[in-house]
Amino acid sequence: MRKTSAKKIISYQNSGMIATVLLFFSVVFLLLGFVWEVEHITRQQCYSDLSASTKEAMQDLEANFRNDRMNLRMLASVVAEQDTLTSLNVSKYMNVYDVNSLISNIGILTPENTCIQLKGKEVSADNAMDYQREVLLGEHISGLQPALSTSSSMVIRSFMPIRQNGKTIGLLYAEMMPSNIARAWAPTIYNGNCTFCIINRTNGEFIVNNWNQEIHRLDDLNLDSLQNSLKEGKSAFRQIETENGTVYLSYMPMDLENWEIMVCLPKEEIFAPVQALKLSITWFSIGIMIFLGAYLGFMVMMNKRSVAGAEKQANIDVLTGLQNRNRYEAYCDSLKTTEHLVCVYLDANGLHEINNTKGHLAGDKMLRFIADTLKVHFGEETVYRIGGDEFIAFVQNQTDEQMQAVLDKVRTEIERNQYHVSAGYCIGEPEMTLKEMISTAETHMYEEKRRYYEKLGRPVRNESQKGET
Repeated sequence: MRKTSAKKIISYQNSGMIATVLLFFSVVFLLLGFVWEVEHITRQQCYSDLSASTKEAMQDLEANFRNDRMNLRMLASVVAEQDTLTSLNVSKYMNVYDVNSLISNIGILTPENTCIQLKGKEVSADNAMDYQREVLLGEHISGLQPALSTSSSMVIRSFMPIRQNGKTIGLLYAEMMPSNIARAWAPTIYNGNCTFCIINRTNGEFIVNNWNQEIHRLDDLNLDSLQNSLKEGKSAFRQIETENGTVYLSYMPMDLENWEIMVCLPKEEIFAPVQALKLSITWFSIGIMIFLGAYLGFMVMMNKRSVAGAEKQANIDVLTGLQNRNRYEAYCDSLKTTEHLVCVYLDANGLHEINNTKGHLAGDKMLRFIADTLKVHFGEETVYRIGGDEFIAFVQNQTDEQMQAVLDKVRTEIERNQYHVSAGYCIGEPEMTLKEMISTAETHMYEEKRRYYEKLGRPVRNESQKGET
């Protein structure tokens, strides 16, 4: 009857464990599926938002460029009515031009490749522009060109021909700093953390770039498929890995020149709108896993505790906390060679007298103190209590001088507490057996013990009683 009941209990426990494991993996599977679905929906929403934002940015920028071109066209027609490009009226009209947050400067490029700036100042344009090349392009917007003030600064120029009697007599231009263009569009989605680039598909140059200042050309991306897609003027949505993490890109062609606009957003910003939901899912998942894991862990822990308790009882000396004779014998059986090994044999002096005169509690205190001292100097894992007052330690790669120094420290520390030990050691050799080494160390220990008792004028207790000495 009892066997049947025990079998039922075991069967019930096994069934409960299997059910718990199945429930655990079912919940994990469902949670993973739910998280994947949320991420999928979020990604699609991100694509939609980014695409809309990219289109909005493109339209805003194109509108700004169109307005500035219209103003330039009107100014060019007024300048064309003047007698010369250097007349006072031309300078006056240029000074009243609307230099705004996008346009930083205007000027006139002459056939002599000089620039007439505001207030009529003329400077050479040889290091910045080429009239013959620019005039062939007609009304256009350039790529990055050196600024007149310093060649290290780059600007974008919008050129407008000045025509008299059907002939181009100069080029009116407006200068734009790339940083001003980047600031002209302030994104409203994702807390304003979007960045954007304008890329010249003709030569792969990044004309405006407030995303990654280390990238200057399409070739710097090292992503062939993305480069080809941008050069072909496609509209698409991409996810790329960078040194700073995952970045989502949305790009589409512009109506200006041969340009492509690309809006960039870090991954953490994309998932910000659903962060609270993801956080709830995460905590819920953690709670379920902790609950189920705790149950499984409890079962495993109880088994481990019983095994660990039995092992501790079998291998650890209860009084001193050192490894006992069982562990000592197991170590000796597993040892392959005595080379580089040192065996230290120690015996507590006077344990029998302390037990007889002060009681066994005092004797136990003595043994615990000696054991703690040996742990400090030899290491807890290398010291064994093999008898009542006998200890053995095994250490590696020690010379005679080193061993003498360590044993002197051990004796001094123990004697400070009014206790005494006798110690002997043996350094292993290639042909020496473990038994021989232990016997030699024990012999040296007894030689020291005889000298100790001779000083006291007392005989050493016989070997049959050494466990009580």
